[in-house]
Amino acid sequence: MLLCFIALLPVSVFAKDFVVYDDILEEKTAQKIEEMGSELFAKSGVKVILIAKKSGNENILDYEQNFAKNLTPPYVLLTLFQAEQKVDIYTSKGLEKEFDREALLSPLPWKGTIIPLLTSKKNEISVGPALLNGYAELVEEIAAYHKIELESAIGSANRTTINIVRLLIYGFMVIVVILIIYKRIKSRG
Repeated sequence: MLLCFIALLPVSVFAKDFVVYDDILEEKTAQKIEEMGSELFAKSGVKVILIAKKSGNENILDYEQNFAKNLTPPYVLLTLFQAEQKVDIYTSKGLEKEFDREALLSPLPWKGTIIPLLTSKKNEISVGPALLNGYAELVEEIAAYHKIELESAIGSANRTTINIVRLLIYGFMVIVVILIIYKRIKSRG
């Protein structure tokens, strides 16, 4: 009976203490997430779990509520169902004030850390960077709320680099639009 049960389990599902994923995440990314989550838990008692699945067979909120039944508060679940393009953050009571949920899940490229990368038109882009950035932002905000320093944190250098790249891209786009408008005005006059 036990052998039948083991044979029916998906072989490609991996679980650690702070990350549950199938083959959509690279092992290196999962290890970094595990490291950050473990350090935050040791220093604050808050458990932040990333759940990354290719597909969810149920509503994401129902899945999170079912998953959370076995957890002891305080906890935060960052969940991705890739095929359904669903991302959510689910928390135990009282943790909502420790991080900015709207900013993390914002679709705006200058504000959000997860969804702008996930909604990229390039299908070959891994979800790993988006989830790593989002998870890092989440644990760093919770750590800041508790006034603790995470040695494993990615830090603001990554965010600064992303913001500089965004600024350059948007600046370039504005210059191109201004040049187009200028050429049209000049050709009419």
